[in-house]
Amino acid sequence: MGATNTLPWRITWRKYLPALAVVVGSLLALDSHLQSASAPANWKQDWDATQRAAEKEGRLIIYGPRGADQEQLYSERFQQAFPGIKVNYSAGRMSEVISRIMAEQRAGLRQADLVLGGTDILLGTLKDKGLLQPIRPSLLLPEVLDTAAWFRGRLWFADKEDKFVPMWRAVPYTAACINTNLVKAGEVKSYWDLLQPKWKSKIVSQDLRIGSARNQMYTVYIRKDLGPDYLKRLFGDMDVTISRNLPRISDWLGGGKFAVAIGGVDCNDLAIKGLPVAPVYFEGIAAVGAGTDAASWLASSRNSNAAKVFLNWILSREGQIQFQKLTHENSLRIDIPKEGIVNPFYILDPKREYIFTGLEEYKDKINEFRPWLESLVTKK
Repeated sequence: MGATNTLPWRITWRKYLPALAVVVGSLLALDSHLQSASAPANWKQDWDATQRAAEKEGRLIIYGPRGADQEQLYSERFQQAFPGIKVNYSAGRMSEVISRIMAEQRAGLRQADLVLGGTDILLGTLKDKGLLQPIRPSLLLPEVLDTAAWFRGRLWFADKEDKFVPMWRAVPYTAACINTNLVKAGEVKSYWDLLQPKWKSKIVSQDLRIGSARNQMYTVYIRKDLGPDYLKRLFGDMDVTISRNLPRISDWLGGGKFAVAIGGVDCNDLAIKGLPVAPVYFEGIAAVGAGTDAASWLASSRNSNAAKVFLNWILSREGQIQFQKLTHENSLRIDIPKEGIVNPFYILDPKREYIFTGLEEYKDKINEFRPWLESLVTKK
């Protein structure tokens, strides 16, 4: 009787062993993640020691994009917080920055410590070539590692490994930019309105080979209410003009040559300059870019302690307040005041669905999507 009663139980137990192993593994992984997300007990001593070592190094070399606000933030404002660390911020077009880094790497020169820029190039060039060292292990401040301080409860990294390329800027793309002399208020309320016959030959688009335009179109592509059929109609029937030159697109739109622009046009900036333009936003999934502020840390960095201080500072509450004040764009930190953001739409809505196109997991999908998208134009 005893053997008869225990055999089915043993069989049942063995049956559920794989599922139990998955549950236990998940709990262990969660515990590991929570431990890694919290500051070490001796963080204060480590932080003080890092600052002292950084002052002995005395310098930090950053390569990054052009921009008065960014250059001021990453050099002057940081140096005000840490006077003992002199920052040399070398700005340029990202293609030039990467070419310079690659030349220095070939020559065995150890120049730059940190590289800031769009996640496309940081992931697709520096990380893929194995030139980066992880940043997450060097984050010491509890306020940086406090996931409750960040949008949707996570400290944002662009890479799949979640440790190489931190992001702090969140830039929701505008659906379109309109000339207010040609498009009446409320006349374009959805993507479908762009297919009205009146807008044929009146739409200009940033070149679809460019990241910001391609990212937006990918978001349209995966939407069930739009999808590939919509994009075929937009680029196949509406006689859309394509240009790589964003200043030219801005001039065309502001001057009234076109009624609507899609892609990476900075509509808010044009409006501030007094041009008759306005951004329009549509409901549904929105694409969010990382801007040109994502950070990476070269494995060849010479001023490692100064780099640690900078990375902890820029992700801190104070660093992100300074970022928002200078750029007027939204930080992914949610524990800081949001007044002064150039456009309320930039403040992410926790209830809305977003596609963060700066993440590596989406970049792979977007790159696969690219040939199909570009074929819509080349086949015309």
